[in-house]
Amino acid sequence: MDKLKKKLRADLLKNPAVQIRKSDIWQIPVITYSVAFQRVKRSQMDILMKMMLLTFEQAQIRRAANLSELLLVEELFIEDLLKKMQRMGLIRLEDGSYKLTSRGQRQLKTGIMEEEMEEESSVISYSPFHDEIWPEMTEALPEMEEELPLYRYASNQNLLDQDRILPVLSERYEGVEEDGFQTVVAAVNRFDQQKFESVPCLEFRLYNKEQDIFYARVWNLWLGRWDETLEKQIEDQERLEWRAV
Repeated sequence: MDKLKKKLRADLLKNPAVQIRKSDIWQIPVITYSVAFQRVKRSQMDILMKMMLLTFEQAQIRRAANLSELLLVEELFIEDLLKKMQRMGLIRLEDGSYKLTSRGQRQLKTGIMEEEMEEESSVISYSPFHDEIWPEMTEALPEMEEELPLYRYASNQNLLDQDRILPVLSERYEGVEEDGFQTVVAAVNRFDQQKFESVPCLEFRLYNKEQDIFYARVWNLWLGRWDETLEKQIEDQERLEWRAV
């Protein structure tokens, strides 16, 4: 930590007009959540499946053999497709005949086949003082010899809601598989708070003699960069006091 602090001080003082009036170190909490979510595989519906769904929509089909004769396709192949379509919730048996479900009607209309994947889990980290879900850390946070004081404006907290999580998971887990399927995050099933991480931040109060301005710089160790959100919070609360001193 001392090495980082020296490096940051040296970078700030490269401008000879800049003076460091005060420096400090404190922490902000980041909340870690475990998230359970559902993805689906999407692909263009093939001709045979589309023909089968259209047939179920327009005629009473009771057995695979009937459909095999109608479409001139091997019966065993038709049986496998029927099982798959039932498993996917596209068709159901009603009064002895195959009928389209609402999902089957929707997918027939769009021509896009969706197959649910098994529930998956992930971990996200949320900063209530930024109201942001942060990227995963690339390096572990340093261990501190003693507990750091809490950021002095830590009362300005926000709560995470489910709608904020879906776009983050979509960015992480959506894509095109090698087999041509597109995987899409369809839903967040639940999310549970796990723990708090304490993130050290290095604060510098600066004065530029040439411009006659006071300002703050805050290095966020989780993000590995200057944190403009925290800098603005501090300046909005304190800059007038700095000039009065």
